[in-house]
Amino acid sequence: MHDKINSAKSSDLGTCSPIFIVGCPRSGTHLLRNMLRSHPNLSFTGESHFIPKFYKAFGDPKSQKEAERLASRILNLQWIQPWNLSLDPASFAHDRSYTQVVRRIFEAWVQKENKSRWGDKTPQYVTEMPVLLELFPDCKFIHIIRDGRDVALSWLALSFGPRNIFTAARQWQYFVSTGQRVGRSLPAETYFEIRYEKLLAQPGAVMDSICSFINEPFCQELLEPNPLVLDYPERKSIFGRFTPSYNYALKNTIVDKNASKWKRQMSCSDQVIFETIAGNLLKSLGYETTAKTRSISKLEQIFWQANHTFFWWLSSFNSKNRMKWMKTDWLLRWADYVARSQK
Repeated sequence: MHDKINSAKSSDLGTCSPIFIVGCPRSGTHLLRNMLRSHPNLSFTGESHFIPKFYKAFGDPKSQKEAERLASRILNLQWIQPWNLSLDPASFAHDRSYTQVVRRIFEAWVQKENKSRWGDKTPQYVTEMPVLLELFPDCKFIHIIRDGRDVALSWLALSFGPRNIFTAARQWQYFVSTGQRVGRSLPAETYFEIRYEKLLAQPGAVMDSICSFINEPFCQELLEPNPLVLDYPERKSIFGRFTPSYNYALKNTIVDKNASKWKRQMSCSDQVIFETIAGNLLKSLGYETTAKTRSISKLEQIFWQANHTFFWWLSSFNSKNRMKWMKTDWLLRWADYVARSQK
């Protein structure tokens, strides 16, 4: 079966294009990534986060020194190191294209898995699709959308992301609306939307439609998720219990009960706040709503934002090995600053 699929792949030049899984975090990007990893042609890494940021900050390397420095920055990122790639920054000395540097890094991962095509699951890239399309004109975007109230429940149970229902609603609305607006301005052959709920209810049909979009033959293996397990450094809390963020890579089942959890688990007051912020988007997407809203004053909005900021920073510093992670986090923030200063 695998030989037949690989033969079909090699005959189609369109299948060499990279695949980006995007969407609001906690929308099912993890499950979709693990399902696509089951395809004998497709290989997906852990989340990269750096691609658009470093491109906007540093651009194409103009010299041997810049090329080696760029490769070193990427390969030394805290979440790239666990890919365990046998690459020396000096081997990038002659590259003068940012795209080529990134391709070589991902292709090294593909070779490790004995696959032929690479993909990246970094949800936040949903707002960066034009930049990625500039870098990879042949790429494909799969935007997965999930009921925002279920997204909020999943987010708020973790030690990262929004710290209250107000910020969860605002961030879900931002990611989804921006993704749809930007995605629908792209060529039809580049952008594809799916729903998390339909993926759970009809996985075969959804994966078949995805295969048609990315020009890969459908196979039954896609219905058996192949988890990506990487050796990320363990995060240990200074006080309290740290909610691990990478255990989710071990999930390898499709659980249809993960849809509409908000009806059973979200408080009525949180439902009202969420619909006040993002009810119109829920309706436009066809999700059921309670049609209950209330006014949220400027003072209350300031409170919610201050609450989020305080507990986000508290969570960030509540780690015994936080310096390892913060080094990478601040490098990406610095790249954002450099990019903004160049405008």
